[in-house]
Amino acid sequence: MGMHLERLVKKMEEGKIVCGVCVSLNDPAVSELVGMAGYDFVWIEGEHGAMGRTEMQNLMIGAHAGGAAAMIRLPYTDAALVRPVMDMGPDIIGFPFINTAEDAKKAVAACTYPPKGVRGWNPQRAGHYGQMGQSAYVDKADRETLKMMIVEQEEGFHNIEEIVKVDGVDLIVLGPGDLSVGMGLKGKQDDPCITEMMNHAASVCVSCRKPFLAWPSMTEQSLREWEQKGASLFGFPQDSFFISQAIMKLWPEYEKAIPAKKRTR
Repeated sequence: MGMHLERLVKKMEEGKIVCGVCVSLNDPAVSELVGMAGYDFVWIEGEHGAMGRTEMQNLMIGAHAGGAAAMIRLPYTDAALVRPVMDMGPDIIGFPFINTAEDAKKAVAACTYPPKGVRGWNPQRAGHYGQMGQSAYVDKADRETLKMMIVEQEEGFHNIEEIVKVDGVDLIVLGPGDLSVGMGLKGKQDDPCITEMMNHAASVCVSCRKPFLAWPSMTEQSLREWEQKGASLFGFPQDSFFISQAIMKLWPEYEKAIPAKKRTR
């Protein structure tokens, strides 16, 4: 286990909540600055947007340079995609749309060497570019990357009891966004139906001692609520959103400070 992941796991074992920021922009300096700001992990957004494999690896390198663990969310569980990403050495790898125990088993197998899984051999950055002995890496490979299942559809929430019990599943993400859209609620994540399903899933994770990640709003009330529900990880979206919010906030201030008739373009 790398030092960044080891530090993150130690904090969770001590009962502390670890926090990270979702990064979708392709410049590794962004993930580096998230780490430098003191966050525990960088959520590298490999499912949505224009990110390719080279950018994923560069963002992992940037996260580690800044002192944070590198967490990557993949677009699907196909082993052909998982193998090269595992070879890059992520600390945590996440799989979307996990709806059944079989989905979770497939994801774990794609991360695991035979005979237990279907991962192919040639670990690249994960094996320190050949500077780590082959046997040494195989012996520790399963502990080097945590497997994270993202439950974000109604079917997955109904099957949460089975998903958390799958051998090799290390973390759960409770995703209200896709859940709300799939239920016809158009992104209304505060709908009582969403709240009920999220609360049930959280209680299952706690009872099974399975760490889970929640997406609190950036208010003290939301943070306290998810702390009380037993969340071990907080995720905050997203680099491009933060930039947009800052830009949109500045423009009205500029308009107030300098009336339109005095402005030149």
